[in-house]
Amino acid sequence: MLTLMGSLFPKETQQKESTMTSITNPKPTPDFLVAHEKLLGGVSGFFLFIVGLAIFQDFVESRRSGYAFYFNESLLFKTIWFLFIPILAVLYKRLRNKSLDSTIKTATFIVLPTVAHFFILPFIAVALSVLFYEGSYDLYKFFSYTLSHDLYKLVIVYSGFVLGFKLFKNGSRISPGVQESGPLKKIIINNGQNNQIVCVEDIIQITSATPYVYIHLGNKKFLHSETLKSLSQQLDNNTFVRIHKSIMVNVTKVLSFKSRLNGDYDLLLTNNDTVRLSRTYAANFKKHFKTSHRDTA
Repeated sequence: MLTLMGSLFPKETQQKESTMTSITNPKPTPDFLVAHEKLLGGVSGFFLFIVGLAIFQDFVESRRSGYAFYFNESLLFKTIWFLFIPILAVLYKRLRNKSLDSTIKTATFIVLPTVAHFFILPFIAVALSVLFYEGSYDLYKFFSYTLSHDLYKLVIVYSGFVLGFKLFKNGSRISPGVQESGPLKKIIINNGQNNQIVCVEDIIQITSATPYVYIHLGNKKFLHSETLKSLSQQLDNNTFVRIHKSIMVNVTKVLSFKSRLNGDYDLLLTNNDTVRLSRTYAANFKKHFKTSHRDTA
């Protein structure tokens, strides 16, 4: 089931490269992992509680209406709630490394698990009915029952989960070094119990390492748990300029730039690194220099 769900979502790019800094462990801190485990544990507990409550409701209704109560049959029709647990676990794993920066992406993460749940549920229910009963329930009846009775539950749960995650992620994305007003002056890079304070003016370039970034200082670089887009919104855009979809440079650290004769440029930085300036960002980059600056084409 998890393999099927995993195929519905594009595999996120895993960050494999090791850092060349005093930060030797770029993996999430133990507290971070514990928080994730508590969240998923809480979600699982919530749906198990819903199942128990729904079965009790069936029992009360059977006594009120005077018909026999069958626990196995009641449990079978609560499969919808059990299935939320693994699907939400897969969804949460995908959402952690994705940026819901558009309506289309947000809608996709709501529709895909809803559709997957809708089609997986009847097959599981039929399989369980074979185990608990001599005969099996009709597959079409489960599809029609889910469509007429449970579809709204799927939409509400997955919409609430995705939108809640998006709201929480956007609210917690602000760096610990963000000031109340004006662009960032310092950034605090956390690595477990260690906190590295970086002066923004010393940064040479920032490169994407989805879902993190590398902050380059001289011949060192620090892995920071934030996105390039988020940092670009917090830094002074007169100093830090995008030169590529995955690179942002401090223009005060650029020594020279040389044309590649195809619209792109090679920038020489103060730490002797050479980075490519994409033609897409070239015009905006040049605006940050006086007109007396000339390239070496």
